[in-house]
Amino acid sequence: MKLDLKFSRETIGPDLGSGLTVALISIPEGMAYAIVAGVDPVYGLYTGMVTTIVAALTGSTSLMIVTLTNAMALVTADALSALGPEYDPIRSMFTLTMLVGAIMFLLGVLRLGSVIRFVSTEVMSGFVFATALLIVLGQYGELVGYESALEANKLVKAIDTTLHFSEWDWPTAIVGAASIIVLVLLKRITSVEKYADVLIIVLSSLFVFLVGWASVELVGDIADVPRGLEALPIPVLPDLRTIPALLTAAIAAAVVGLAESSGVGASYPNPDESKSDMSQDFSAQGLGNLVGSFFQGMPACGSLSRTGINASGGAMTRWSGVFAGLTLAIVLVLFGNVTELIPMTGLAALLIVIGFEIMIKESRILHEAWRVDRAATMVAVVVIVIAVFDDLTVAIFAGVILSLLLFTFKAVSRVQAVGIVRREDGRFEFAALPEKLPSNEVTAMEFLGTVYFASVYSYDELLPDYKEAANGVLILNMRGRQLIFETAVEFSENFVPKLRASGNLLMLCNVTDTVLEQIKVTEAYELIGDENIFPSKPIIGASLEEAWDAAEKWIAEQQDRESE
Repeated sequence: MKLDLKFSRETIGPDLGSGLTVALISIPEGMAYAIVAGVDPVYGLYTGMVTTIVAALTGSTSLMIVTLTNAMALVTADALSALGPEYDPIRSMFTLTMLVGAIMFLLGVLRLGSVIRFVSTEVMSGFVFATALLIVLGQYGELVGYESALEANKLVKAIDTTLHFSEWDWPTAIVGAASIIVLVLLKRITSVEKYADVLIIVLSSLFVFLVGWASVELVGDIADVPRGLEALPIPVLPDLRTIPALLTAAIAAAVVGLAESSGVGASYPNPDESKSDMSQDFSAQGLGNLVGSFFQGMPACGSLSRTGINASGGAMTRWSGVFAGLTLAIVLVLFGNVTELIPMTGLAALLIVIGFEIMIKESRILHEAWRVDRAATMVAVVVIVIAVFDDLTVAIFAGVILSLLLFTFKAVSRVQAVGIVRREDGRFEFAALPEKLPSNEVTAMEFLGTVYFASVYSYDELLPDYKEAANGVLILNMRGRQLIFETAVEFSENFVPKLRASGNLLMLCNVTDTVLEQIKVTEAYELIGDENIFPSKPIIGASLEEAWDAAEKWIAEQQDRESE
């Protein structure tokens, strides 16, 4: 796909305006998500610069904003916490970003955009719900000014924090609670809704500054935000020693990121009506992470919320993403020191509201999924439980594996065998398959459903019983089958001799060229016989008709021999 990088007088104004809005929103959210990951908030800001710019210039979805998200922050936190003390967590984070970028880029280059379909809607919804819940639980302590000393998961820590309410820092808790209330109200006002995140950070910072509550922890108390040109990210080298330790987490982060961003193109189509290419978007996110890893960036992916802000702000081309990254850099250079005055409880309130909004949205999806497919929804519940009580990486892999196993089970159990009868006018129609193979008659059948190696084990139950039949012909219509499996070949090599020994015959019709080539290299080809295999034909029903005529001829020959 050719990328349009031209400027236009008609688009530069809207792109600048939407880019500024995205940049302003990225300041509080970028810092908040970096805190979720357990690192200096400045790295969340750096991610919104270089990574966003590179991805904006190379993606096919022109309005997509690639930056740090809540899910990627949590996966990053899990990956860094699992490293041993011999590794520098910050340089390791840059290595993780590089690995995530390499995996995303490779998937894009190999045109594997469709691979993300292996992550079901239920699994992704459960995972997103779990990440939102973990963010809410993880920010609870910051909101009230008390951190649980227990070595436990976030749910247990949140319960412990509640039980120690007498030890909360009440000025912090008051600012946090008020921030949540005001933020919810601001989001209900249409004229300021898209600036609500920025406004709540400004209002909470002004309140704490004016009241002078010294016990309320500020960003400046936990990190020094660079000023002037020092605020721009300088090149760094990732720690390559950590690649083996981070590879599994990088694969999980890439899957999470690509799944999270997979709906961006569909939700926000290109203004010029050009079609989005998911594989190219994979490559763009990969390039953004690869370049960003050398400029202190965190793992990032296409953000549905930030892209929505970009689109609603009037963006018209990919330059809106470039302007967002550049504007963020300029704001940080000129006013970076002001961010040190942001209260941590204000950022916690912002994250908690975002988390609840996500949980409400995903719970609606899961509720609908429960009515459609309860088994698949239970897989999502398992994902949530594993994520909360164990590990996010384990949760996403467990969800994918369980979804595939569930699909396999359903596919096997739903394979049906139907009979095919020839009408008086010569046409064919489906009918009930007889339980026993009739003697001296043609019986045609077809398997309906997803037929693959696991399905073969149910063939014995589905095929008609041939033990009491004589001179019967079973025609298997292979319409639409594009491949066979070794398991099916082994079954045929056992089944066909037994069928022949009982005085009956198997024929195959509508056999594609691909399947015929597969059969020819097996013993099953000789056992069935070339004369009993009828290739597919352009005319619908022609192959089955040819096989049926051949079957009737064979039966007549057998009857003639018996009468002699």
